[in-house]
Amino acid sequence: MKKLLFILMLMPIVILAQEKTVSGTVNFNGEPLPGVNIVEKGTTNGVTTDFNGNFEITSAIGAVLEISYIGFKKQEVTIGENASINIVMEEDAQQLDNVVVQGFAGVMGKSRKRTASIQTTPESVTAFNSDGIEKAGINNVANFANLVPNLKLSESQAIGVNSLVIRGIPQIRNSDAPVAFVIDGVTIADPSLLNQELFDLALIEVVKGPQGALYGKNAIGGAINIYSKEPTNTMQNKVTLGYGNGNAITGGLVSSGAVKKDKIFYRLSTQYKNFDGLLTNEFLDKKVDFRKEFTLRGQMMFKLSSQFKASVTAQYIDSKGGATYYSTNPSSADNDFFAVGLDYLNPNPEKGDNVISQDTFGDSEMQNFYTNVNLEYSLDNVKLQSITSYNNVKRKTVGDLDFIEVFWLDQGETNDTKSFNQELRLTNRKTDTKFDWSLGGFYQNIERPFFQSDYFLSDEWAVTDYVATFKTLAVFGFFDYKLTDKLTASAGLRFDSDRFDLDDLLNGQTNEKKENVLQPKVSLSYQSTENVLLYANYGRGYRAGGFNPKVTPLFNRDFKGEFSDNYEVGFKTSSWNNRFILNGSVFFSDFTNRQQFAITGDDFTPGNFNYDKSTIVGFEFDTKTRVSKYLDILFNYGFVKSKITEGGFTGGESGTERDLNQFNDKNTSLVPQNNFNLGLASNIPFNEKTTLDLSVNYNGTGKIYWEDSNSADYTSDAYQLLDAQATVSINKIKLSLWARNILDKKYYLEYSESGFGWLGTPATVGTTFTFSF
Repeated sequence: MKKLLFILMLMPIVILAQEKTVSGTVNFNGEPLPGVNIVEKGTTNGVTTDFNGNFEITSAIGAVLEISYIGFKKQEVTIGENASINIVMEEDAQQLDNVVVQGFAGVMGKSRKRTASIQTTPESVTAFNSDGIEKAGINNVANFANLVPNLKLSESQAIGVNSLVIRGIPQIRNSDAPVAFVIDGVTIADPSLLNQELFDLALIEVVKGPQGALYGKNAIGGAINIYSKEPTNTMQNKVTLGYGNGNAITGGLVSSGAVKKDKIFYRLSTQYKNFDGLLTNEFLDKKVDFRKEFTLRGQMMFKLSSQFKASVTAQYIDSKGGATYYSTNPSSADNDFFAVGLDYLNPNPEKGDNVISQDTFGDSEMQNFYTNVNLEYSLDNVKLQSITSYNNVKRKTVGDLDFIEVFWLDQGETNDTKSFNQELRLTNRKTDTKFDWSLGGFYQNIERPFFQSDYFLSDEWAVTDYVATFKTLAVFGFFDYKLTDKLTASAGLRFDSDRFDLDDLLNGQTNEKKENVLQPKVSLSYQSTENVLLYANYGRGYRAGGFNPKVTPLFNRDFKGEFSDNYEVGFKTSSWNNRFILNGSVFFSDFTNRQQFAITGDDFTPGNFNYDKSTIVGFEFDTKTRVSKYLDILFNYGFVKSKITEGGFTGGESGTERDLNQFNDKNTSLVPQNNFNLGLASNIPFNEKTTLDLSVNYNGTGKIYWEDSNSADYTSDAYQLLDAQATVSINKIKLSLWARNILDKKYYLEYSESGFGWLGTPATVGTTFTFSF
């Protein structure tokens, strides 16, 4: 009996001492709050809510959690048996009226596939949460890239033909992007989706440097993460209407709420955009840069128990737009195809010697259906996650090929992608530990049929007709260990087994190649003070190779995969009560088998070849200064020097190869030598219900060598663009006035050795009205 009484007396103590990992959300007026601090009272054990207001923390049952956020009242919650906690914050009028200028709140990201503040992540990361996205007017990755050092994205030739450059690594046509593109944790296989319209987002971030250990193949230059807003437990609706020059019409609807309170939630987001265009085909007297896009996204989330959560997402995109509207020299446009190339455009269109004048009206279209199923099962200390996704992209282009007024050459292309992904992850949930880890496995199957034809007068011939199949099986792991309170070591490794098959329907050939790749990553970070982080990283990245339609003087039957060994040191600092933030890094990459795109002159066959060795060296820094309660000054700058060191040989048969060593010590083509952004941001409250948000960004793109000889005839000078946005908010109504390329700067997004140029969009202005209810 005495033993039984002793045990009964100890039970409350044992229960209180039990550790438990609880999850929850923090919101205000139904909207999630990112960056809220949640700390176990009397300890240093704490976490911060992510971009969707979610958090997980490990603590003892009976422990008290303190919840705090600038401008809101502090709260305390006691951990009980319930594994889920929902917290509603209340505004603190005294804090809001305080004359003391508050510092910048930390933006939460997920670059290492776990929620962490950008300022404590030992990587070069730029991120915007939902509030930052809205205030900066970000609606696609291209205008997000304008705000990021050493990143640029543009679209040319047709919808879905993108060109992304990151830290001196360019994307080439008909090839994968040099980044992993990830939406809601799912790797998107088709780079044509990079420049889709973005809306109803919780986060967009880019992490730079090879990220193969975390994201797999093609993350040779980094990764772009996009996270949608999640379904909410309270009913929310938002309607958006907009109009701008070029008959730019925008309409959107977002609706979110609970089908069954605390159990089943939905979110429906849809957007329609129409733009008639501003660039004119002088011969046909038609606008050529038109664009129409309709997007519908639906999400369902099920909290089946305190441990099991499931979500389903489906999205459909239908895009139509102009294609192949290249500029030529006016003197060439009046002659015939053979005159083009003899009288080149100036690579700087401000000189005024360019005109769009073609006999064929080009157009392109893309349809995309995407769905994923995310299952999460949580125990006290670990989480098992399954992500299954399917993506189907259909893309079609028709247009001119000689780009002049004479009926001579036309082109047509279909380029589709079907991909299936299955990923399993096992991750640590404990927050009060020195050792953090994640493990997983990944399978991907991609099928890409590609057909391209040219038309000469009334004759058509196929240039390429093949089906490419990629299969990837990978295992990966990533670990963090706190060697001391200030020093943390991280290591990751991913093993990819890739198989690539090409069924050449045009030439009746099949090819196959296999490649096993290890992608390691090691990192050391030192939190020297509360506000200063120093770090050093090494990472290896890989971008897959493939096969060309045939052997030509410009390329071989196959082209090799790229590899990058990157070394980086950086720092992150904040001072003046977080009113001044300065982050920077220096990097060096040893690059092998850099891929380059080429088109043969006789039959316009496209293909890729490799340069043996290249080097990349550069630096970047990012500053934020809160000068006063109403003014922020933002500035970033990136510089990169990407050079070919050993060209090697390519194309033809043995003894007749093309010598690429003539390009040794030349700058890599398509890469801006530097870029910068100077921004001003202001938030002015007029009263409790009315505020004014102002944003101005002046961004510059440095000199670009369009081909590898670095000839001045194919080099564009630096140019700058000015954008601005003003938003008045009155309760649940917002009215925005926006303008892009205010100074109407002419610039080329692409310039060809043949003397053709692809003009950027002229000045655009408009207004957007949003009503939430």
